[in-house]
Amino acid sequence: MKHIIHYTLRADGPEGEIIEATVPEEPFAFIEGAEEVLDELEAAVSAAEVGARFELLVPFDKAYGPEMEGAFAVLPKEQFVDDEGLDESVMAEGEVVVMRDDEGDEVHGVVIGVTEEEVEVDFNHPLAGIDLHFSVQVMSREAE
Repeated sequence: MKHIIHYTLRADGPEGEIIEATVPEEPFAFIEGAEEVLDELEAAVSAAEVGARFELLVPFDKAYGPEMEGAFAVLPKEQFVDDEGLDESVMAEGEVVVMRDDEGDEVHGVVIGVTEEEVEVDFNHPLAGIDLHFSVQVMSREAE
């Protein structure tokens, strides 16, 4: 089943900072069982009638987990050298960097600090440690 919804996602509750929101021209669609959304959101949308509006709070431990201290790394700038040399543009605070872990899997991090020789990167999920509050309207459903 394909679910089509409008939603507003806020940090830590109904009055929290807006993290993301759909606009009327572009609702969000996801396929049930495809692991495209958090389990709690999928279950709530699946249980709601078309046209229903509801609020849902997903605690951080059921969303993206706690922020982990061990997910921070200080890396030498040499690790940011590619075929064209040292890429200073990816080392600005707030930039997302893509690296590979010991198993060769891609990991995404956010640059949180830069010195002359090193770059500090936070590899936590950007929503780690945040309770997520969804305001949802179920727009329609389509058979897949």
